[in-house]
Amino acid sequence: MSQPWQQPQQPGGYGQQPPPNQPPPGGGYGQPQQPPQPGYGYPQQPPAGGPGAYGQPQQQPYGGAPQGGFPPPPPPAAGGGNKVLLAILAALGIGIVLFIAYGYIVAQLFDEESGEYPQFTYAAVVIGALIGLPIGKLVPRNWGLYAAGAAIALVSMFLGELFALSAIFADQADSISASEAAMYGIEQKSAFGYLFGDFGDIFDAWKEAAEAINWIFVFVAPLAALGVAYRVGQSQNS
Repeated sequence: MSQPWQQPQQPGGYGQQPPPNQPPPGGGYGQPQQPPQPGYGYPQQPPAGGPGAYGQPQQQPYGGAPQGGFPPPPPPAAGGGNKVLLAILAALGIGIVLFIAYGYIVAQLFDEESGEYPQFTYAAVVIGALIGLPIGKLVPRNWGLYAAGAAIALVSMFLGELFALSAIFADQADSISASEAAMYGIEQKSAFGYLFGDFGDIFDAWKEAAEAINWIFVFVAPLAALGVAYRVGQSQNS
């Protein structure tokens, strides 16, 4: 009896085992196995050993500083505004003290017989220099504050001239009795009373008695303040 016909098996068909001593399909011996790829429509998986894997450098987040770069600059030092305020207050305080001291010194040296008081040629330079010193020391290279110091020196020297005349009037009023003052219509006041109570009259009297040197004093003081503040500021940054 004849045997039934059997379909010959195709090589490599389903269920077939690879021949002995032959590497399996899909790569030779020692090669890493490729991960299975997802189906259509799924994102591709990164290969093994890519960025972010173990032993590999991590990617920097967005906005981060690159590795090996320079560090960001340090924030500005705090206290800059406090130094500006301190410099202005120091200049104002020195200006007030100096114009009062200048007025009292000049009034004490007033000569009643000749009606003249001494002229201190160096007084304007000293007043301007002492006012400009704290500004150049605390806030160097700040031309706005240099100008403010010059203005303070100008006002201080001008008030010093007027306060000297007010102190002279106060001393003369105190030298007479109250009855004589009432007889002549003289109001006895302090030097500050004359300066702030009769400022217009004091200014008019100063203009009539002022000489060229008095006007020079007034304008030399701010120049001295500006020069000293500039020189001190330059030395602070050198």
